[in-house]
Amino acid sequence: MGATSPAPGWYPDPSGAPGQRYFDGQQWTIPAPPPVAKSKAWLWIILAIIAVPVLLFGGCATLVAIGMHSDDSSTNSGGGSSQPDGGLNQPVRDGKFEFVVSDVGPLPKTWYGPVPTARGQWVIATMTVRNVGNEPQSFFVQNQKLIDTAGRQYAPDTTASYAMNSNTTMVIDMNPGFAITTKVPFDVPPGTQVSAVGMHDSAFSGGATVKVP
Repeated sequence: MGATSPAPGWYPDPSGAPGQRYFDGQQWTIPAPPPVAKSKAWLWIILAIIAVPVLLFGGCATLVAIGMHSDDSSTNSGGGSSQPDGGLNQPVRDGKFEFVVSDVGPLPKTWYGPVPTARGQWVIATMTVRNVGNEPQSFFVQNQKLIDTAGRQYAPDTTASYAMNSNTTMVIDMNPGFAITTKVPFDVPPGTQVSAVGMHDSAFSGGATVKVP
């Protein structure tokens, strides 16, 4: 009598090879291939997808923080700082410009030129601006500020600046070594107590402050 065949099922490989083979009741199936180790490449791809936005966000946040710090520095440096850079008739610098403020006061009574009527009162800052850089630079009247004792800032009146300086533009282009003397008029409320004048090479520069006695 022949040997009894095993029941269908998984058995150790009869050839002695590692692993198992399936017996269907009549014959053995071919050896099952060894299990393939799952690749971890997908894990690195997911981590990379997550990391890129995080890095970009972190970089943007850093730039924003730097920009905010720069803006704060610009505001403090040229906008009412408790430590001015100089006084009247003393040269101060910001960027490519050297500023010398010679006078800050009301519109002279002897002025007979065409000046717009002030809503409050005129305060005129007379300054000499020199390009001390190595490249041409444009002087913008509207970048300058008047600061009162409460720390409030006032912008120039460009229309009055045209009338006082016979300019037809808000921008004065200056080559290296050249200087201009200009009057920068500010329309402020009556009784304003002036503390300082803030001069700026550009709208984004740190600024230089001249104390007004």
